[in-house]
Amino acid sequence: MSKKMHSSYSPFKVFLHKFIKQRFAFLAFIVVAFIVLVGVFGSWLAPFDPYRPVTLQYEDKGIDSEQLTSQRVEINGVLSDGSTISGSELMNVKVESEDRRVASIRRITNGVTLTANTSGTTNATIESEGVRSLIGVSVSSDPEAVEPTILRIEAEQPNEVMKIGDRYTVQLKAILSDGTSIHGLDEIESFLLDGQEAKQGSNQGSGFVSAGSSEESEGGVQFLSLDEELATVAQEGTVTLKGQGDAIVQVNAGMVSTVVHLPIDVQEITPRLVSIVPESTDVSLVDIYKHQPPSTLHFFGTDHQNRDIFSRVVMGTRETLMIGFVSVAIGAVIGTTLGLIAGYYGGRIDNLITRFTDILLAFPGILLAIAVIAFLGAGLTNIIFAVAVFTIPIFIRIVRGSTLALKEMTYVEAAQSIGVKDRVIIMRHIFPGTLSVVIVYLTMRIGVAILIGAALSFLGLGGDITAPEWGSMLSAAKDNSGNVFHPTFFPGLAIVITVLSFNILGDGLRDALDPKLKE
Repeated sequence: MSKKMHSSYSPFKVFLHKFIKQRFAFLAFIVVAFIVLVGVFGSWLAPFDPYRPVTLQYEDKGIDSEQLTSQRVEINGVLSDGSTISGSELMNVKVESEDRRVASIRRITNGVTLTANTSGTTNATIESEGVRSLIGVSVSSDPEAVEPTILRIEAEQPNEVMKIGDRYTVQLKAILSDGTSIHGLDEIESFLLDGQEAKQGSNQGSGFVSAGSSEESEGGVQFLSLDEELATVAQEGTVTLKGQGDAIVQVNAGMVSTVVHLPIDVQEITPRLVSIVPESTDVSLVDIYKHQPPSTLHFFGTDHQNRDIFSRVVMGTRETLMIGFVSVAIGAVIGTTLGLIAGYYGGRIDNLITRFTDILLAFPGILLAIAVIAFLGAGLTNIIFAVAVFTIPIFIRIVRGSTLALKEMTYVEAAQSIGVKDRVIIMRHIFPGTLSVVIVYLTMRIGVAILIGAALSFLGLGGDITAPEWGSMLSAAKDNSGNVFHPTFFPGLAIVITVLSFNILGDGLRDALDPKLKE
């Protein structure tokens, strides 16, 4: 029975059982395996060419770029009797963009089409028969970051025929860009005054006057009778009716306007247009030429050269892992070899290698890598070599320590006593005893190597700056990090996840391979 139990014992099964019990380490192993697969099959997973702007690839992929930059907005007209008409029934419609560099507007049958030109915010005006409304337009910007403005003003219309000599006080309501509304002449004028003071303060601080500010600077709400023989209006909104006919009072509030229709001693009321109501008061468009935000088309958005960030992160996985794996592999091979020699032979060889290790460890890893790059020059190959240089002393120290302990073991002394060659003793008896420690530190150093490699690329010491490497991506995006977050967020997140996964995996391997750890 005991013999059967003894024959079924497997060190690998014991290791696997101990490793799986560590949930975080096992999860890190799955993440690392996924990252490695992404690095291997990155060229098939990337939806776009990471070196070219996406706008040059849309046609080949059957994507209509006009649908990405334009949006149609239907408009309706509200008449003085409360009825509505479609946008195609509006007469003499004029449309204009406050800042055509940001977005342009053009008339279509039932509404308007807004087209993005570059990033920013602006307003589009729609005017017909003395009535003017606005549509807020944000292009690759956060509309909530813009101060609310008045997009439309509405006036209460009399619901009956009036008589000469009557007085009528206009009641107003303003619709704001944030979806709220304000009521009454005093509140609207106070809102316009606050907005005018804020704009003037901003202009004084920036040293320029924005377009459209002159129209708002003329005052608050203004009332204008279009025929003073029929009616006169005071600036507090009181209308005095003087003659027979259809009196029209225009109300201007900043850049928007409406009219009040006052039928005086007429037999039949002919409704007039009093408000233009767009289907959407705030339109968000995408600037497809730079810094597209994350979307279903571009999962991570695009960068300053309009390259797909998701494709660049995927393709950059290969180069980033290459820096980590190759540099650590070189450092592990050289460091393990020197550590075995120093620990086994001792004496002058040990002193020489130990002093060499102390010199390398005296410098911080990043400074040592920068010094190597400064001597060899920039480039991916030199980054790998630089990272390998500061990895070597770590493996020398840990392998030398293990070798010093292992060479005192009885089986090593027995091998020496029967004349086994030193090379055979080192490779067959001592090296296997250090292998578990080497594997653990190799795994943990990969994360550090990736971090150092990304730091060197970020400092501009890498190879081609246009290459899809995570550190280079961070370096290229840092100038715009104050305005857009995604060009730096996603490459940085990839670095954090990769380094953290390798470190957690290394900790798990250390615990699983430690024979002193009891379950």
